[in-house]
Amino acid sequence: MPRLNLTEEETRALILDEADRLFTEIGYDKTTVADIAKACGFSSANVHRVFGTKAAINRAAAHRKLQYKLRIAQEAIDREGTARAKLETFVRTVNFLTYATFSENQRVHHMVACAIDERWEEVRQYRLGLLDHMRKIISHGVASGEFNVPDVEAAARSAHMSVMRYFHPLAVAEMEVEPDDASLDDWLDFALRGLGAKV
Repeated sequence: MPRLNLTEEETRALILDEADRLFTEIGYDKTTVADIAKACGFSSANVHRVFGTKAAINRAAAHRKLQYKLRIAQEAIDREGTARAKLETFVRTVNFLTYATFSENQRVHHMVACAIDERWEEVRQYRLGLLDHMRKIISHGVASGEFNVPDVEAAARSAHMSVMRYFHPLAVAEMEVEPDDASLDDWLDFALRGLGAKV
């Protein structure tokens, strides 16, 4: 049935919802704009009017997923009081969301691998968002006396890059059973010592 009286924002959200579902269920390559339009109750022309191309829909869907992860991580961080608890909650939350989103669905995993390989701006924004979370946590720890580092920015960037084993979807999916892997508990202990916390 045609969807009538939707705002532009509601129309955009519906297209992304249905596109995301179809990309997950049957794959990006097999999904057409006509499929997305039919699922929405729209004409293909209406979908093209809002997004232009299927590739643009895919990028918008990826952006929404990644920004959602950043919001969930921020909410988890905000519930904690100490910098140590914020750091642990942050890395465990992002690791869990990454594992749940990407490693359990091979079609989504493939889409994310392509996005990373093609260096999408959406992925860059997500990584900068993760870095910002790390920066704020370490700044909080230094201000409260929990952490002792001479350069918050350098510490944030180093911690950010070292935790990518647990944040990067390809590493999360592929490193789990490797003989040289380390546990997230090991990383947390290492990171806290590096930040000058009493472990």
